[in-house]
Amino acid sequence: MGFASRSVSIMRYRVKGQLEGSFWDTIHEGVKRGAFRTTDQPGELIGFGWTGIDDFDDYDFHGASYVRTNYVALAFRIDTVRVPPRVLETAIKKERKKLIETTGQRRMSTNQLRELKEALKESLKKQVLPSIQVFDFVWDTAGSVAYLAALSARARERVEDHFKTSFGLTLTPLLPYIRAMEMLENETARNKLEQLKSCIMAP
Repeated sequence: MGFASRSVSIMRYRVKGQLEGSFWDTIHEGVKRGAFRTTDQPGELIGFGWTGIDDFDDYDFHGASYVRTNYVALAFRIDTVRVPPRVLETAIKKERKKLIETTGQRRMSTNQLRELKEALKESLKKQVLPSIQVFDFVWDTAGSVAYLAALSARARERVEDHFKTSFGLTLTPLLPYIRAMEMLENETARNKLEQLKSCIMAP
């Protein structure tokens, strides 16, 4: 779900670190460096990266389309392909039977079965439609705060890692406790906050 939805779950981050060189030029380089691209690596992940927040098929960013005054508005897209287990199991049985008949082996070794499974997975991936996930991401460059429209641990981890790779900056979850520590003005108040203990509010 994106920020334009009626309801959305949001993770807020503090952006830590310093950009080198011209501010907006460096951001543009980071956006282009992290733009969505496909990958030929084995596994379920076949593509990931930044896209336009208004169009997840736009990853050229002509005219710095991601700029909204002091905000950087992007979306993080992840394309995956998962071969149904039953389809893979059936294909392995057929291919194993064919290989045994051809080679005259009584049975296949564990390594042979593993290699066969991986080869069939990669082959079947081309016949399966990809699953596309898109998570809106807005970075307030003036306030050093970023907002991600996702709460799942896996999505957050991917975005945090990709943001670091793209810009060399760190996303730190802005949890209520951390935000409270930022807002308190003196050491005495911070020490009191550290001494607070959780309690059960239900009777």
